[in-house]
Amino acid sequence: MGDAFQAEVSVAWSQTCWTRAAAYVRLQTAAEVANALGIVKETGTKFALRSTGHNPNAGFSSAGDTGVVLDLRNLASRELDAEGIAKVGAGNTFGEVYAWLAEHDRSAIGGRDEQVGVAGFLLGGGMGAFPNLYGFGADGIKSAEVVLADGRIVNANAQENQDLYRALKGGGSNFGTHGPNGDTGVVTRFDLYTYPLLKIQYTINLYNPQDYVAIIDATVKVQEAMEKDTKIGSFTNFNAQFVAVGLLHAGTSSERLDAFQPFWDLNSLITTACPTTEGTLLSLAQTVSTRHQQNDGKRRIYSVTTRVSRELYGGIYRLYREAVKELPEGYVLHFTAQPVGTAAVQAGEDRGGNSLGLEKTPQCWWVFTCEWARKDDDAPAEKALGFLEEKVEALARGKGLLLAYKSANFATGHQKVLHSYGAENLSRLKETAAKYDPEGFFQKLQYGGFLLRDNA
Repeated sequence: MGDAFQAEVSVAWSQTCWTRAAAYVRLQTAAEVANALGIVKETGTKFALRSTGHNPNAGFSSAGDTGVVLDLRNLASRELDAEGIAKVGAGNTFGEVYAWLAEHDRSAIGGRDEQVGVAGFLLGGGMGAFPNLYGFGADGIKSAEVVLADGRIVNANAQENQDLYRALKGGGSNFGTHGPNGDTGVVTRFDLYTYPLLKIQYTINLYNPQDYVAIIDATVKVQEAMEKDTKIGSFTNFNAQFVAVGLLHAGTSSERLDAFQPFWDLNSLITTACPTTEGTLLSLAQTVSTRHQQNDGKRRIYSVTTRVSRELYGGIYRLYREAVKELPEGYVLHFTAQPVGTAAVQAGEDRGGNSLGLEKTPQCWWVFTCEWARKDDDAPAEKALGFLEEKVEALARGKGLLLAYKSANFATGHQKVLHSYGAENLSRLKETAAKYDPEGFFQKLQYGGFLLRDNA
């Protein structure tokens, strides 16, 4: 195979998805997507959909040697209408969207890393930098252009195909990357609500993990402050050698925010990775992307959601340390606490609801990630994440702090994401799939992506 073909194989963010397909097809319009689906359907060829390939689960945006990858990266149109609605193609990244919107003094709900693709982020729910301010990415969808299994191109919004519209808001298809449910169609364009350009302030500090008890206490105090100030955002990323803490505020001020004082008071600061900066969602995404450079390694992820508890958070950290001790050299294991407040869940309800089935309570979306460069040995990573999946959920369940929800953006391939949305939402998704894809085309021929066939 030539260099061009190999370049297509290695588009994905993680080598776990570097499987060689029989063909890669670049599509540029909704009509071309419809034609490609028709050929795949007629020939019975297995396929995968891919835009940026940022999800590390094998089969979500990759195919085997007899399958085809339908690549949506060229669906990169961007248009801002007179009402401030951003019409963006499914192949865009949020770095591209943020930069374009900034030219028009507008912002939209999007990823914290500029490499994150629009399609997978939005259809998986979408945890942005400030979920408590405007809700999740799925809640920012005003309308979507969808290619159905029978080749029709339709719109899904509050006026047209309302059931499909709700299904897409967190429970949609693998449109371009890894949305949770590949049963209804392919989204080729999203129409997004926008807001006046959001001026923000952010700091990223690195702390000594030996001080984890105090770091966790500060993390919880900031999370508690979010219930009163929806402009607060944060993340706490635990690594073996350091703990990276992002302190974010949707506003600018020359004074330090009182809510972040618990972190300013810590004596375990190693260094300031990013000094307090006044910027935008674009500059924040660029900063995060710089610190999280794409490389040629493999990645596996796992997600769980819990209520807020210092004791639980400490227990999770100690389980993490146990897992780290068992990993051989060359494997990097880390995890991130991502706080979500009640305002984030309420924002989704205010926009007509979504498919996520979230409880309206302060919570934490955890993501555990293992990265390694050895191409021939995945077992240590699988063992470490398997250990954490079993032990963390058992610990949280035993304390009455485990929540059902699992984020599609952060879950590993075998997790029952759609099932975690609750029986009512799962039933709605099944009904929607049966209505818009009665022959089960996406169920039968698509490689993977939290499909209904795996969530019975």
